[in-house]
Amino acid sequence: MRVKTKGRIILLCVYLIAFGAGFWLSSLSGYNILVKSALAVVIAITIIFFGSVIFNNSSVFDPYWSVAPPLMVLYYLALAVDVHRLGGQATALIHFLLSPRLILLFLLTLAYSVRLTWNFLRYWPGMKHEDWRYVDFRTNTGRAYWLVSYAGIHLFPALMVFGGTLSIWVVAVQGYRPANLLDLLAFVVTGGAILLEALSDRQLRSFLAHNKEAGKTMNRGLWSLSRHPNYLGEILFWWGLYLFALASNPSFWWVIAGPLAITLMFIFASIPMIEKRMLKRRKDYQAYREKVSMLIPWKYFSMTGNRDA
Repeated sequence: MRVKTKGRIILLCVYLIAFGAGFWLSSLSGYNILVKSALAVVIAITIIFFGSVIFNNSSVFDPYWSVAPPLMVLYYLALAVDVHRLGGQATALIHFLLSPRLILLFLLTLAYSVRLTWNFLRYWPGMKHEDWRYVDFRTNTGRAYWLVSYAGIHLFPALMVFGGTLSIWVVAVQGYRPANLLDLLAFVVTGGAILLEALSDRQLRSFLAHNKEAGKTMNRGLWSLSRHPNYLGEILFWWGLYLFALASNPSFWWVIAGPLAITLMFIFASIPMIEKRMLKRRKDYQAYREKVSMLIPWKYFSMTGNRDA
């Protein structure tokens, strides 16, 4: 069996066990839906962590970020359906299941998940490969690595995703308003974010395939406008989900904490880490930084404005 195929099978087994156990065990508790979902996440991520330890590779966690959103839609939907069923509210249940907002939200999260997960699996060499960031953590933390791995590589990002999916909880459990113009904006932002990520990833793959020169920075297409257009798309995806929550029930505006935390994580952790690496590996990266904006292409708009003047 090929190493890559074997790695995919291992990931599939780990995630089936993790999500199956998380969803089942949390549903047995007597807590409310939101607490149950948090419990499900902790159980699932702990099992995934044990998978990382068993196979000595923290990249076992990597698909979690992309597979979680549509699964959380189904999880919240299952719990909400159970509440309707136990209450004998057949008409309300049918109306709930046929909600255009809920259907659209699921389809968008599914599109996001399939594309991003396939993008990972397509280029992941298998269990012989571990993300360079985790390798650095191993080197810097020594014997404390697995504690750091659980807290920083597994649990912390999982909590970020959980915060982002609170918007899904609002739509699936707390949503009462009929479809409105804010839903249209949410669809445009979420769908546009998925397309932005897909196009930026495609442009980067094409560049790497046709430019074998080591140390050369991608500076074409979307990458000439933003240094991290893929991360911009990722951030906008979570803000799009938040707009669906506002359209559904604006009294739960406070779930903005989720997309806000994800945005701050990218700006102050993920991006600085990768840019530090790029500065060491690519001689032209400093000049690229000075020319191109980090996320939103402010410099491009400024240059356009100057030309128009």
